[in-house]
Amino acid sequence: MINVIGLGYIGLPTALMFAKSGVKIVGTDLNEKLVESLSKGKLTFEEEGLEDLFYRACENGIRFTTEYQTTDMYIIAVPTPYDNTSKKLNPNYVISAV
Repeated sequence: MINVIGLGYIGLPTALMFAKSGVKIVGTDLNEKLVESLSKGKLTFEEEGLEDLFYRACENGIRFTTEYQTTDMYIIAVPTPYDNTSKKLNPNYVISAV
């Protein structure tokens, strides 16, 4: 089983692609409203082909949660904001995910 942490524009399509292919997937995000919407079968943004992908992933048993899940592998797909002043990435979201 793979846990995709972060269900935004990168994480959600990634999780859906794996689930559509038959891989057991759990998607994790701290945003309770996002997880609730996804769990009820409602997408939170539009992208070409995403609705069909979501439907197929749901048929294959993808799950969504706000709680940490122990799995075989993890994919971290969280923001890494760039600070123009310091010229550095902010790793706080990655650190929180780990």
